[in-house]
Amino acid sequence: TREVCNRYEVLYISDEVVTGFGRLGQFFASEAVFDFVPDIITCAKGISSGYVPLSATILSKEIYDVISVPQADGALFTHGFTYSGHPVSCAAGLKNIEIMERDDICGYVREVGPYFEEQLNTLREYPIVGDVRGSHFMMCIENVANPETKELLPEQANIGKRIADHCQERGVIVRPIAHLNVMSPPLVLTKRQIDTMVEVLHESIRATMDDLNREGLWSG
Repeated sequence: TREVCNRYEVLYISDEVVTGFGRLGQFFASEAVFDFVPDIITCAKGISSGYVPLSATILSKEIYDVISVPQADGALFTHGFTYSGHPVSCAAGLKNIEIMERDDICGYVREVGPYFEEQLNTLREYPIVGDVRGSHFMMCIENVANPETKELLPEQANIGKRIADHCQERGVIVRPIAHLNVMSPPLVLTKRQIDTMVEVLHESIRATMDDLNREGLWSG
């Protein structure tokens, strides 16, 4: 908690490279979602919606006062690179933030995100789905051999990749990470598109179970 960090003079750094700029329905998730005000926030990706490379480090006033002049009292804090503050990237970032505020993108994610979670949770009916977790437009499906014990499938099953391949054949791209399938869709995803995604996931998981049974890698 903030109180513990303050008591022991520990700085709390929040990595919002993925969670920031609307992914969880807020510009920053630290305070709004996790109820914690960090000392430093790192962010990237969504700050320009990925159109150009851009990242930023945001400091609390307390830290800024320590490293800035005249409060720095002769200290020097060097933080910069050849392409830091690139005008094209900064312009893209500013316009991106302007559009997100104008169209209330975060509000839209807060509205539609729970529907995405609800529909993905229908995948729990399959015996190889051990968990569906995440929030709003940052979700993960964990694939296992046994949903009760969370025992994993053998490595050669390549379960995440198998499901991703079946999805791609049906027109949906999901990211495989070992036994996981991760989804961080565009922030303008519609309910109709969610229905299509989830239907494809149902078909792909069933096809994957058939593959595993046929190859003797799983029986269920």
